[in-house]
Amino acid sequence: MSGVLRRHYEAGGDHHTVVLEEKKGVLRARIDHEDADHAHVIDARLVRRINGGAELWITPGGHAVVVRDGDKVHVALGGRVFVLDVVSDRPGGAVAAAVADDAFVASPMTGVVLKMNVAPGDDVEKGAVLCVVEAMKMEFAIEAPRDVVVECVPCAAGDRVDIGEVLVTFREDAATGDGDSAGDDDGGSAGGSAGGGVSGAEPAA
Repeated sequence: MSGVLRRHYEAGGDHHTVVLEEKKGVLRARIDHEDADHAHVIDARLVRRINGGAELWITPGGHAVVVRDGDKVHVALGGRVFVLDVVSDRPGGAVAAAVADDAFVASPMTGVVLKMNVAPGDDVEKGAVLCVVEAMKMEFAIEAPRDVVVECVPCAAGDRVDIGEVLVTFREDAATGDGDSAGDDDGGSAGGSAGGGVSGAEPAA
C-alpha cells in the first residue's frame, strides 16, 4: 500500500472513519480524526496472510485476526469478535444498515464450534455469549448483538463451520415477548420453531 487511504465503517450504529498509512512495514490506523494528537491510533504489523485476511500484531492490543467477507470485516481481538460494516461516506452521514439488525449471527472464521450455549426459544440478553468457535488455535466468542429470542440453532458443538456460515438465528417478533403464548405449557420450546422464516441472510469487517 502506498500513500494514504480512507475507509468508512459502521459498528453498533456508529460511523467511523479510518485513515490508513503504511510506513516502514507498519500500518498505522488513525480512527475518527486525521490528526494523530486527537485520533485513536493503532499500529499493526503483518504476521502472516490468510485466506481473505491476515493475522496481525496490533499495538496496543496484541494478536488479532482480520478477515473481510463481502461488505463485512470480522476482527478477532482479545477473545472477542467485532463486526464492522464497510460503508461509503454519504451526504448527511447516511450509512448502510447496521449489523445489529441482522436476524442471525455467523461464524467469523472457518473452524469448529467449541460450545453452543443456546437452544431454540431461549431469551438472550445483549452481549451474552451465544457460542464459541475455535479456529487457528484461538477461541472466538460470538455475542448476541441485542436482546434476542433464539429461533433456530443449525449447528452443534463439534460441527465444522465455514466463515460466514449461520450459527444462530433470531425470531423476528422477539420484541413482542411470549405474552401471546402464555397459556401453552410447551410455549418455550414451540416458539423457537413456530416463527416464520428469516429474511435477509448474509454474514460478523
